[in-house]
Amino acid sequence: MWPDVESLIKELEQIDGIQSVSKGRFFLSPGLAPTFQVYMASMFENQYKLLARSENKVQEVIVEATLGKEDMKSAILTCTNRVE
Repeated sequence: MWPDVESLIKELEQIDGIQSVSKGRFFLSPGLAPTFQVYMASMFENQYKLLARSENKVQEVIVEATLGKEDMKSAILTCTNRVE
């Protein structure tokens, strides 16, 4: 369990235009992220792959949405600000 990721998923699920949010792979990174960060890694059709990072932990979060790239970016920013 990683509370920041659970909170992020709950927040994303509240956004209009997002159909589903699920976890992908979890892995450890050699680099350290000092704070909880979320990146948009890739996009294919209506599916976005996000990477949530903190310290050396990385969790993929897969989001199905009808949002455009810029709307998705602002949704991520809104949700990340609520989590911190």
